[in-house]
Amino acid sequence: MGVGKFGRNHLRVLKELERKGLCILYCAIDINTRILDEIHKDYKLKTSTSLDQFLDDVDAVDIVTPSSTHYNICKKCLKAGKHVFVEKPLTMSYTEAKELVQLAKGKNKILMVGHIFRYNRAVQKIKELIKRGELGKVYYMFGHFMGLKNPRNDTGALYNYAVHHIDIYNYLLDKIPEEILCCTGHFLGRGNFEDMFVLTLRYPSNILGIIEGSWLSPRKFRDLTVVGSRRSVVSDLLKQTIEVYESYIEKREGRLNAVDRGKREIKIDLEEPLKLELLDFIESIKTMREPLASGKSALKAILVIEKALESAKLRRSVRIIENKAVD
Repeated sequence: MGVGKFGRNHLRVLKELERKGLCILYCAIDINTRILDEIHKDYKLKTSTSLDQFLDDVDAVDIVTPSSTHYNICKKCLKAGKHVFVEKPLTMSYTEAKELVQLAKGKNKILMVGHIFRYNRAVQKIKELIKRGELGKVYYMFGHFMGLKNPRNDTGALYNYAVHHIDIYNYLLDKIPEEILCCTGHFLGRGNFEDMFVLTLRYPSNILGIIEGSWLSPRKFRDLTVVGSRRSVVSDLLKQTIEVYESYIEKREGRLNAVDRGKREIKIDLEEPLKLELLDFIESIKTMREPLASGKSALKAILVIEKALESAKLRRSVRIIENKAVD
């Protein structure tokens, strides 16, 4: 449902998975009849402007519509007993997101959210390096998600951009932050929607996560750096590359000394994250196991964004007191 620019990518991948016998691509829904005519011609699919026309006929719905529509569409599909994949963010509020997670649980249905970087092979490799202790103690992480684009008319840069790195950090550390400090810019004069942000997250064990994002930047950045006590890694998330730096600070004879033993590149077997993501959705439905990008994990990202917006408004850091709120 929703076959605009990114919805077309979903359609392409689902068609590929259908050719492999892994699913049946049943229909396409969009409010734009011109787009539907193109889809019908290119994919020989049933199409409609109404979800109600086909909802009874399917097992699962893939929702790629504007963020502000996610809550109502997801709720309708889950109430109808359908498995749901929805693009990020899950909803525009923690309360609504939690309601959907609880609804999916009560209906015994899969609710999966498009946190696509969990399926990025570079991110998965970095998680493996952290888990094996290759980096030593993780000190802090920083990353950028920015690039010139038409601003969204239904959300600010935090919900559109920060949600990616927040989920990456939560995934890498298997934790959510305890304290959040956020500074936003409203340069385009839209008081409700920020154009850029700088976000600092303090995780348990005093690990810091820093994120900068904007749709004003003239260059496109999708990067991640993790700094550890023994090694650090730098990744271009779009190219799925990883460089490991044998660099650290050591204490010797009462003095702190910088040690730099060079860097090496880790080769990644590239696979399209969207394909891995939708395949996980299909396999989760068939086996009724929790997907890697579950509704519950998405709920945690929404909670952090709400706290970030609160921090920006108050111009001070805020704490997440009850981690059990996302259980």
